[in-house]
Amino acid sequence: MFVAKWLAWLIVIMIIAVGVLACRSASGTPTPVPLPTPALAVEDCDDDGYCGRLEAGVRVTAAAWLDDDRMYLAGWDGSIRLLNVETGDVATALEGLAYPQGLTYPQGLTVLGGRLYVTDVGNACQLMQELSEEDEYAYCRRWLNDSESEAEYFSRVNARILSYAIDDSGKLTDRQIIVDRLMARDITHSPNGMTNDGEYVYASIGHITLNLTEHRRFVKIYDELGENQPRTDLTGVIVRFRPPDNEVEVYASGFRNTYGISVASDGTIYGADNDTVIGISDGNTSEENLEELNAIVKGGFYGYPEYGTNTAPAEADVIEPLAVLQGFASTYAYPNEDGVYVAYVAVGGDDDGFVVDRFGYGVWTPERVFIALHHTTAILERDRLLYIVSLTGNIHVISPAAPLPVYARPGGPFQNNAYVDGIVAQGAVSEVKTGGPGYDVYIDGKRVIYVKSDCGQKDREDRFYLQVNPVNPNDLPEERQQHGFDNLDFSLNSEYGWRSGDRCLAVRELPDYAISSISTGQFVSEGTDFIHSWDAEYSFDDGG
Repeated sequence: MFVAKWLAWLIVIMIIAVGVLACRSASGTPTPVPLPTPALAVEDCDDDGYCGRLEAGVRVTAAAWLDDDRMYLAGWDGSIRLLNVETGDVATALEGLAYPQGLTYPQGLTVLGGRLYVTDVGNACQLMQELSEEDEYAYCRRWLNDSESEAEYFSRVNARILSYAIDDSGKLTDRQIIVDRLMARDITHSPNGMTNDGEYVYASIGHITLNLTEHRRFVKIYDELGENQPRTDLTGVIVRFRPPDNEVEVYASGFRNTYGISVASDGTIYGADNDTVIGISDGNTSEENLEELNAIVKGGFYGYPEYGTNTAPAEADVIEPLAVLQGFASTYAYPNEDGVYVAYVAVGGDDDGFVVDRFGYGVWTPERVFIALHHTTAILERDRLLYIVSLTGNIHVISPAAPLPVYARPGGPFQNNAYVDGIVAQGAVSEVKTGGPGYDVYIDGKRVIYVKSDCGQKDREDRFYLQVNPVNPNDLPEERQQHGFDNLDFSLNSEYGWRSGDRCLAVRELPDYAISSISTGQFVSEGTDFIHSWDAEYSFDDGG
């Protein structure tokens, strides 16, 4: 009896094996079983409206939907990537190539009629590096003071608006230049955000002057450049063009730096301008140097560089903003049926730092819906969910229909001040430690979070060291095994740090392997010596 049962099972196993081999022979290779990341949906959202986070795998400067499932992401490295929000897969649609063949710093994306339209700063950073004669040029934001260098720089910078054909896989081919010789003061005052209304493509181009004196000096410099003169008529404007003719026209003017724009269902274009309520005066600023939320209409003038100059209409002709934002450095304004969502750096309150506020149509009073750790570079929508795209490559998904603003969980050490990787930190911090003078160090599962309320210049200059000691040294990356610990040093000026006013916050992810302890603190280098300003060590009793 036992032998008969054994033989029966053996025959069954052989039949299954033959079937598997037949399938492999027919296809050549075994068919992999896909393991997709579940799509983020409203039912996945928690009570406060937070639905999850996607990762782009690159620092993101702009975003646009290709279709219902795929999103184009412009990379800090000049690449264009394509994210599938259903699976989380990221593919390269366009390699980051050297100027002039490729993009250097794309800042705006929009899709229309089978083509992707892009704004790019051209070789601004390269030329600034050349002309500044400095070894390092952080973030391409230093400005040149010498008049001859300014003329040379702007005659060669060649920022552009381009387009690419989209093939069936989403890859980009057939590059066309819509307009070039555009001016770019740096990576912010340059060709910026884009949108379309189904017929026209719109693009924002920042102004390159900061005050009236500078404006008059620039006009004189550029008038003397002759045929090498850049497009001085296309600064501080919203332009539009209609494919396939692509004839560029000024749609509205008088902007300082409207970084991101978007079009509402009724055709109105909204943008948040980094301007000042009272205008810019010679070398002076005011406490009223705040952001403006504007409804942008054809032929409208919005007041920059200054009312009543020889290049601007009288004050009576200036279109006033819909709302004044209590902040600066706006990046995006996204309208939907609920109102206009505006991302900007808020100042003067408990929520200093990058935020997203909603302004109801006709009311224009802000309602806070999101607090971000890093700059928001785009807001998109799908199935009533907002996709808030961060410069760091994190894409946070929230439900604006949540009963409470998504940050508003009471109490806790952060006092509603910081969103950390999409999780309200005070709701997840399991252990609070005391760090150096004035520092609190929070151990949150696989993260170390540093907070200081009165953060000075020295705090921002001194580097943090973070040494991670594993339970099993073999878990370390090969290059770190000889040292016996991981080195995750960083500074507040890096992608891991965040500062607003006097407050500093930094978040450092820990490795996935089991951890026995970490050592952290700050130091300064003096020759070959490292002088520590504070040190702390924390043990993981359960191995991380």
